[in-house]
Amino acid sequence: MRTTDESSAARVAATFPDGQGPRSSLESPGAVLPQTDVKPKLPVRRRPGEIERLNAQIGKELTDRHGIEVYGFDMPGVDTGTVREIVTALDEMLAKYPHTRILSVDLGDVEGDIARALEDRAPHTDLKATRITFSAKYATDPELLSKDVTEAVERKHFFQRSQGPAYSAIVHEFGHALTYAGRSAAVDRADSHLFEHYLRTHDPENLGGDISEPCRIWRDQLSGYSFWKGGFHPIEALAEAFADVELNGEHASEPARVLRNLLVETAESEWRKEGLI
Repeated sequence: MRTTDESSAARVAATFPDGQGPRSSLESPGAVLPQTDVKPKLPVRRRPGEIERLNAQIGKELTDRHGIEVYGFDMPGVDTGTVREIVTALDEMLAKYPHTRILSVDLGDVEGDIARALEDRAPHTDLKATRITFSAKYATDPELLSKDVTEAVERKHFFQRSQGPAYSAIVHEFGHALTYAGRSAAVDRADSHLFEHYLRTHDPENLGGDISEPCRIWRDQLSGYSFWKGGFHPIEALAEAFADVELNGEHASEPARVLRNLLVETAESEWRKEGLI
């Protein structure tokens, strides 16, 4: 998942660094400050390795709940808030789609992406599964992540996020996991499925003649990340559509809802063949 067509992702809170905000008149040189009983706030002291152990424990609990292998959460400098967003997103998506096979989640190099999902197979089977890697760069720099995602949303490369940037990225990658679960059947059908839906619901009697242009305009409600070099990119469009619906519900665009339903239907079709539902 990238924040631009060629590089990668996230978002930052617009706050002043400590001591660099605008000065009040009382802070002007030579001003006499009023007496106060308020004691200065001391920095939180943590024992060496405490954050790393906390992050590792969060990862272990994810493994205990879902059997997902976790790597890299205990690296120095990893932000605990980001780790919690990653784990919460996986917990909540697996609660809704429990037959999705996520083999592992790790922090590593994703070459400019925020995160990446790779197709794999469950051990000793032909069953489709997924491994997710989240950017170590962004996991150790949540402000950069927030800044990059905010900028990507502002230029409509991503749809509006209703959750934190790490959480949203994992939901997007979970959409790829559903694509793999459905053996990528949705990828081949995505564009034609949108066209058929538009024809059926917006021009049922085909009174408008050639509807390719109005259908394209309707489809362009999808995020910019759903397109590549001016063309429709079904792999990313499906994952983006899934995330849009999961994060924004009824506020997601109509083409996003159409693609999300197709994605879930193709995954469920495979799960039925496997006897899981």
